[in-house]
Amino acid sequence: MQSAAGRANATWNKFSAFRVLGDHEPMPGFRLVMRLAPTPDSLARLLSARAERSDALDSELARAIVRAGVGLLQSHFVSFAYATPEEIVALIRLDAVAKVGSSLAVYDRLVSMYSSRMAVLLGDEAVVTGSIYEFPDLGIAQRAFIAAQEWVEEATPLRSAWRVSQQRAAKGEAVDSGALATTEGQAGVLRAAGVDLEKLPSWWWRGIAARMRGDGGVELYDEVPSGADLASLIADE
Repeated sequence: MQSAAGRANATWNKFSAFRVLGDHEPMPGFRLVMRLAPTPDSLARLLSARAERSDALDSELARAIVRAGVGLLQSHFVSFAYATPEEIVALIRLDAVAKVGSSLAVYDRLVSMYSSRMAVLLGDEAVVTGSIYEFPDLGIAQRAFIAAQEWVEEATPLRSAWRVSQQRAAKGEAVDSGALATTEGQAGVLRAAGVDLEKLPSWWWRGIAARMRGDGGVELYDEVPSGADLASLIADE
């Protein structure tokens, strides 16, 4: 069976030149974006541990990951959040680093908040990892969000089939180790589990977005637009 790492989001490799590898103070005009996600092995463990009592795909687990991500807006460090069953991508407020002293301090607090929220929602712990990106302007940051959404939608068959395979293996059922390598194999795994991708909710395909309003309220988008329409939601404070 394909490894947990084999279905990870490779989109972020395109933005590796903007990745921050150490603590620093952002340059004037640059925008910080942070990506957080349960590690693939941690997600596999949760799926396996919950397999006997959860539905196909474990929608409760997926919703918890999304809810924990959207909840990061309450940190007052995040101005826009894009949350999917795989990860959370957050645009950091311009004043966030000044509040706590460093970009790494902001990152550490968001990781702690994200993981603790998942633990409360699930009654179990997940190991969370992530990365920090510093983009020279908001336009390039918007492109990163668009790329993240394009990947999560395109990878929906693979993401879904991988989850089902983890659940089946945990139940002691036979799993074809090569099934996830092809579109036909993924479709077969999902069909055997009774999963119809076309009937899955839009948040499974495209995630949920949320942003802070000027009055301190939160706007939630459960039907997330794509491309330039998504970029238009990601604005300066």
